[in-house]
This record gives sequence, structure tokens and C-alpha cells, in this order.
Amino acid sequence: MQTLKVALVLCLASLSAVIQADELRIPRRQDAPPGPPLSPAEALRKMQVPDGFSVQLVASEPQLMNPVAMCIDDQGRFWVTESFEYPRRKPGPGRDRIKVLEDIDRDGVVDKVTVFAEGLNIPSGIQVGHGGVWVANSPDLLLLKDTDGDLKADQTIRVVTGFGRTDTHELPNAFTWGPDGYLYGLNGVFNHSRVRYTKENPNYQPGQEAWNFTCAVWRVDPRTLEFEVFAEGTSNPWGIAINPAGDFFLSACVIDHLWHISETGYYKRQGGPYPAHTWPMQSIVKHKHQKAAYCGIVHFDSDAYPTQYSNRFYMGNVHAGCLNVDAAEARGASYFATPREDFLTANDVWFMPVAQGVGPDGCLYVLDWYDRYHCYQDANADPEGVDRGHGRLYRVRYHDTPAAPAFDLQQETDEQLIRRLNDPNIFWRQHAQRVLAERADHQTAQNLARIVSDPQRPAVWRHHALWAWLGSQHHRPAELLRWCEDRDPVVAAWAVRALGDRYGDESAVAEKLAALAARENLHPRVRLQTIVAVGKTSLAPADQAALVCKCLRHSEPDDTITHIAHNALLNRVQEAPQATVNGLLAIKDKSAAEQILPRMLAVLCDASEKNLPVIGHAVAEALQPEMPAKLRFAVVKAMSEQTREGRFEPEQRRQLVASAGAGLRRLIDDGSTEALLLSAMWGDPAGQKQAAGIFADPQRSTAERVSALQTLIFADSPELFASLREVLLDASTPEAFQAAVIDQLGTVRIAKIAEVLLQIYPRLSSDVQPKVIELLTQRAVWTERLLSHIADEKIASQALNLNQLRRIASLPDAEVQTLVGQVYGTVRTAHRSDRSKVIAAYRQRLAESQGDPVAGQTAFNKVCGQCHQIYGKGAAVGPDITRNGRNDWNQLLHNVLDPSAVIGPGYQARTIVTVDGRVLTGLAVEESKQRVVLKVQGGKQESISRDDIEVYKINDVSMMPEELEKQLTAQEIADLFALLALDKPPSDPTAKKLPGAP
Repeated sequence: MQTLKVALVLCLASLSAVIQADELRIPRRQDAPPGPPLSPAEALRKMQVPDGFSVQLVASEPQLMNPVAMCIDDQGRFWVTESFEYPRRKPGPGRDRIKVLEDIDRDGVVDKVTVFAEGLNIPSGIQVGHGGVWVANSPDLLLLKDTDGDLKADQTIRVVTGFGRTDTHELPNAFTWGPDGYLYGLNGVFNHSRVRYTKENPNYQPGQEAWNFTCAVWRVDPRTLEFEVFAEGTSNPWGIAINPAGDFFLSACVIDHLWHISETGYYKRQGGPYPAHTWPMQSIVKHKHQKAAYCGIVHFDSDAYPTQYSNRFYMGNVHAGCLNVDAAEARGASYFATPREDFLTANDVWFMPVAQGVGPDGCLYVLDWYDRYHCYQDANADPEGVDRGHGRLYRVRYHDTPAAPAFDLQQETDEQLIRRLNDPNIFWRQHAQRVLAERADHQTAQNLARIVSDPQRPAVWRHHALWAWLGSQHHRPAELLRWCEDRDPVVAAWAVRALGDRYGDESAVAEKLAALAARENLHPRVRLQTIVAVGKTSLAPADQAALVCKCLRHSEPDDTITHIAHNALLNRVQEAPQATVNGLLAIKDKSAAEQILPRMLAVLCDASEKNLPVIGHAVAEALQPEMPAKLRFAVVKAMSEQTREGRFEPEQRRQLVASAGAGLRRLIDDGSTEALLLSAMWGDPAGQKQAAGIFADPQRSTAERVSALQTLIFADSPELFASLREVLLDASTPEAFQAAVIDQLGTVRIAKIAEVLLQIYPRLSSDVQPKVIELLTQRAVWTERLLSHIADEKIASQALNLNQLRRIASLPDAEVQTLVGQVYGTVRTAHRSDRSKVIAAYRQRLAESQGDPVAGQTAFNKVCGQCHQIYGKGAAVGPDITRNGRNDWNQLLHNVLDPSAVIGPGYQARTIVTVDGRVLTGLAVEESKQRVVLKVQGGKQESISRDDIEVYKINDVSMMPEELEKQLTAQEIADLFALLALDKPPSDPTAKKLPGAP
């Protein structure tokens, strides 16, 4: 039931106009029809802000229409992109434009509008500085210049190209000047990009490899036009905030909403496969706000508001129509955030806060797209219904805070700008910092360096002086090497970071990093940047790996440092396996060793023949008795997983026994089940016999018994079938354990397993029976027995969904084909069909029927629970539909009855046929040169070696069963919808129906 999620809730374009109008009457993530738009005055009257605050209209239509992105320049002018082309996917010239909004009389209201550039196509990001106006106009990043001073673009440079347009609400966005002077931006999870230099970029080289990514933070050096990916992960991030320490934070949609981002980090994705051996980093929140669509974020730091409103993150919540607020406190090298009261509530569903910023007056400014359609899905279903005539810009002020007087930072002296670096308003600090970086001469750079070097200066002044100095062209490594020792960890960390960015090739830098790596009590912020900087030096891979491990050896436990160190070693372990392993073994008493060493062994096992001596050495050393028990267990567990996945040939396993046998034997003697099972997989006959006993022993834990079964399967034990038959047919075996056993049987090639499973099928519950069906449709020999039972009416024909029927209909087995024809007739191939009549019929039928939501849980388990969770029940293959995909009744009908209408790239299932005839369908968790990892129905992950894949196909239909009405009875469908239509579990007395539900 994979498509019950935010990314897969599009309405069918083929519906009649009448039905479509009915569908979009209540747009997604809204609770009622939005009604007509409010006038700006009416919208203002409905807004709620804390006592003492008020909202002022700065600009509105026709000055501003369909605004997407904004920035504020060095004169306080607003640069805003407008899009009338949204949601158009096709690239090329369009009707969109950039406007400059000015408040000439300084009363806080825009009274002059200039069109700076036209002919654009969904310009999704904008920033002014470093010689021009930087604009995202996918597929291009543009640098627009006004060479004659008339506020009109007359020169265009395509800096890079290749940003995707596969999902035009996830385009490159949130252009932000970083403290280091780089231009930073974002890209979304379903917007596939292959970015490369254009011929206009001085870094262009013919045949140069492109940067391939989806959800990512990227940056461009405006001085050299060099492009790089800074970090990856999250979902559809649409906002970068920078706190006073210069750290980066993102707001994102669907999954957690607030993320602290470290360079080289790879964070949890909303969907789509990870690169090989990714260890995803997590968000910094445990809480959720009202709804999960965020656009824009700002770290508010200004004296225009009372202190309790400063040092907070303000985020635009599009679906909730408000500004959420979080406060973050430092925890080691990262942060943890907690919620605060909402700052602004619009009480108007048209309100769409897409960008926020702090102005020169110290107030918060909010850009409002103002549209009834919040979701990209609605815009695609009804592009003509997208409002293109509204847009607002608001100012939230405290009491009578005046607008800023006229100014032009470009006309101020360096001395004036340096003083502004200590201003309580972040606007002045950031803008003065960038202007100084753009034009600083040698003398000004020296003046900035003196401020940085003076510990008596306020910290905020020192930080911004450092960043202005870094952005200039007059810095030297000598100052940075000195500042690495500064008592202020922000100064020290940024000095280390800059050494890596600018001077990684210098020997003095490598020496300094080595000294920092070995230092006790180094601040976590500095240690983190040391690890990142090491990877940018010209040191040999072995020396880099050794320094990273040295950092870990002297670090206190810190998840962020451990993850970033893992990523650094991941890039070095193949080139320097021995140094990496030795370095990790040397930090044996740290938790980082037990977390990273097994993961590095997994990387080495991808080329096991070449790396076998190193692997054997690592295992032998890790299993020494003086090593911590957790490390020994982690290594044994990792080697067990790698062995089960077929990484070692028989001869290699014998060599591993020779290398690690003594340590393994000690663990076995000490009672380690995992060590015993590993020994059995490495060829110990006595261990295999003991594994059969463990599997059959009901007193053992489920985890131990499943591991024993995996061992028997891998070893192709002659006792396997008898053990399976005994356990599965035993009426006293708990069903939960039977389900766990069934999950392990895909790689078994024993034909008689089908008979055992079919024998117990009738007594299995509705949430376990689908596991049997899914398994038996993976091999022709099993499928034949399943179809025979269906032909004999021992199992209902509806037990197989349409996707499974298509799968078995493609099996090259004559007997299977004959049985499919006898039982089902002709199975149509996968193609999109018009489901509008079915949806319309069930809309009426469900309005006239009475469903039981409690019974609906059984129907859910039967058809949905193998891939989705609701209220904590089910398998986590696709998204948890407790919060996703059930915004209103019409949306729900489409999700369930037409699951393949549109499938996001991150949720396209893969079908794999292995060389031994097994057929698997699932979502890709990892895709690499070595293997494909699928998460299949039921939640189990299957790792398939590329060498074992005969057919690989990306499906054009959903994993969720199509033609559900043929799989469930009318009453079961009514029950299912009764469950899905409630906003809370049926046991909750406060549960109510979704908008529009009968």
C-alpha cells in the first residue's frame, strides 16, 4: 500500500471536469473548502500574533503575485521572484520574473516596483551579492548582472546547469550567503539533478563528471564559480538558517522538520535509495508541530523584539497557515530543539508563508504565496486552478518599531561596516560582513584580523569579523593556524574549517590537524571540523584515516562526530584498509569503535578476495579477550551478516577460521550464540547441528532462533527442512514466530516448503497470510502449488493481488502459465487505466454503506499492513499513513482505488529476477555496484548481489494492490475506509471523520 503518502496523492488528470471540481473542493491537507481569497485588509484582521505585536502589510497584489523566493539587498530593497509557470515541468523560457520592491518614503510600505528580469521559468531561489543577482532557474543557476545601473538585468552567466525539473516544488532554493562567503542552496528528494559546469564557467572541462544528487545542500564559491555538494539527505528542504555560531539548520517537509547540517553529513531521506554503506544521520527534534509542510526558516536575532523572541528558529508551516517556533540548545557537536508557542497564526487557509527574513528595522518579514492549493499534487491535478493573481509581504513589528531610514551599505566606509559587525540586528551584521568580504583591501583585512585576535571584544563581533576576513581575498594561513588555538570554540572551529577549504595542501596545516587530533578535551565543535578538514588535505589516504581515528580516540561519545568520522573513513577505507582497521582497533574502549569498525568491515567485504588478509586481521584482533565485549559482539554480528549475504567463498571462509578461530572458540566457550552460528556458517558441522537445536528450542529468544534458521539456510543444512516442518506445523508455535520464520525463507530452494506453508495457511491470521502469498509467488515451483490450491478452492483467488498476478504471469514456467489461465484467465499487463468510474461508484457506494472501523483493521492487515503502518501496526516499507495520505475523503479514495496514478521517483518499486529464478519486488533502500537492497512487502530487507541479478526493472505501477475491489468484499472495503477515514484510532472516543467522509 505504498502510495498512501504525501508524494503519491495526485488526482487523475483524466477525470471529468465535474468530478475533478468535486475532488478539489477540499484541497489536500485542508479541513474544509478554502472559500474565496481574502483581501489584504481582511487577511490582516484575522491574523493572530503575541501581545504587543502587530502585522503590517508591506506589499500585495498587483505589486506582488505568486511570489516564490526573496532576499533583501544592501539598500533594504526586496528582491522577489514571481512564478506564473508553476507547476510546469518543461524547461525553457517562461513568463516568470524578478521584481525589486522599494519603500521610497520609508514608511514601511512598498511604493515602487521595478521588473529586473523576465522570461524565467519558476525562479525558485534568489540572492544578491558578489557582483550580481544569483537565481535558480532550473536547470540553470544564473548570475544576472546590471552593468549600466538601471536596475535591469543586461548580462546573464549560466554558472552551472543540470538541476532537475522532475518535481517542480523541490527545485533548487533557499539561496543563502554562508559565513565563509559561499552561496548555499538546497534541492529536494524527488528532483533528480546532474549538475555540471557550463562553458561560461572557468572551471569547465570537456567530459567532466557531473554531480548526481537529489536532496542535498550544495554551495558555489562566488569568487571562482566552483560548485560542490556540502551534505545530503532529508526530504524537500526549503530554508536555510544560520545561528550565531555559523551553524546550518534546515526546515524540511514530511519527515522531521528541523535538521542541524554538518559538512559531509548524509541525513535520513524521505524516500529513494541511499548510496552504498550510508549510515543516515537524524534530525534534532523529537516533536512535531501541527502539520508537516515547511517553507522557509530564519534564526531570529534582533533587539527589535523582546529577548524571549530572539535566538529562535521561525519556520513557515504552509499547511497549518502559521509560523512555528523552535529553540535549540547545543549538545556536543550538534543541537537538540524543543518547541515554543506559534508566533503567527493566519486563520486563513490561503496563507502560504514561503520565505522569512529579518529586515534592517529588526522585524521579521514574511513572504506569502497566497493560494488555495498548498500541495504540488493539487497544482498538477488542476494547474489552471492555481491562483496567479495574489501575493503578499508582511512585516511583524513590536509596538511602534519604525521602518529603517534610507541607507546604502555599498556607500559606507570600511570603518562603518566593521562597526556594524557588532550590531544587535543580524541583518546589519550579515550584510556588512558580505560587503566587506567583497571589497576588503589588505588594510581592512588586517583591521578585521585584529578584532578576531582580541579576546576582549564581544564574541559576536569577533565571529563576524572572522567571517568577513574569510570571505575576502587577503587572508593567510598564519592567522588561521593561530586562531585554531583560540579559547572561543566558534573561532577555533571556523579557523580549522577554513584551513581545510583554502590551505589543505600545506604541510603546516597537516601538522596542525595532527596536533588537534591528538588533543584531549578539544571542544566537540573543533573536533568535528578537524575530521572534515583532514579529508581536504593532501595527506595520503592512510594518514588521513589514522588522523580521523585519532580524533575518535580522544573524543567523548558524540553521535555527530561518530557519523562524520564514519563518512570520512568510508571515503578512505578501500584505499587504506589496514590503516583504517588499525586506527579503529586502537580506540577499542570507545563506543565509536563498535559502531564504525563493523561498517568498515562491510565495505571491505565488497571486495573480500582482495581485502581478506585485512578482514582476517581485524576479526582476529577484535576478538581478543582484552577487547570490550560490545566490540567483540559487534564484529561477530557484522561477519555473520556478511557471510549470510554471500561475501565469502568456501576457501575464504576456511582462511577466516584460521585467522579468527581461536577468538571465535573462546566466545563459543563463553556461551556466545552468535559466535557459534558464525562458526557453523564457516563450516563447523557440530555448530550446524547445534544451530538446528537452537532453532527448535522454544525457550530461546526469537532473535536467536531466527539467527539459527539463517545459519541453517546459509549452510544448506540437511536438517533444514525437517526443522522447518517441525516448527511450522507445531500448533504450539506462536504465530509471531511463524511469521518471522516465513520472512527468512525466500532464499531457500526446497520445493516441499510450499506444502508446509499451504498446510498452515488456513489457521494463520489475516496479517500473516499475505506473507505466505508473497513468498509463494517468488518461485515458480512454489507458485505452482499455490495456484493448484486456488484452483481447488482451498484458497480464495482474491488472495493474490493484481501486482502478484502480473509477477507470476511473467514466470517462464509452462505449468504456472496453464494454471494462471485456468484460474484467472488473461492477466492484463501493467498500464494506466481510467479508474474514475470506479472511484465515482465507490464514492456513492460508501456513502450508502456502514463500515466498522474496528473490523477495518483486519482488512488493513490483509492488504495494507504488509507495507504500511497505522497507529503503530503494520510493516514499515512505505510511509506511515497515520499522518500521511489521509487529508480528506476524496484524496483517500484516490490513494486506495488508484494507487498508480502517479508514483514519485523515490517510491518506484524494483522487480528483480535472480539467476536461480527467484522474483522479488520492493523499494530500493540501497543501489550500488555491488548489490541492490530492497525493502519488500512485510518490511524485510533483501540484499541481492549484482552478480546474482538476471533481470532488473523499475516498475511503472505501485506496490500497493491495484483493483482492490477484486481482492476485498464490499463490506471489507467499507470497513477499511471506515478505519482510514478516522483521524484517530477507533478506540479513541475523540476520533472524528475526515472532511467529506460520509
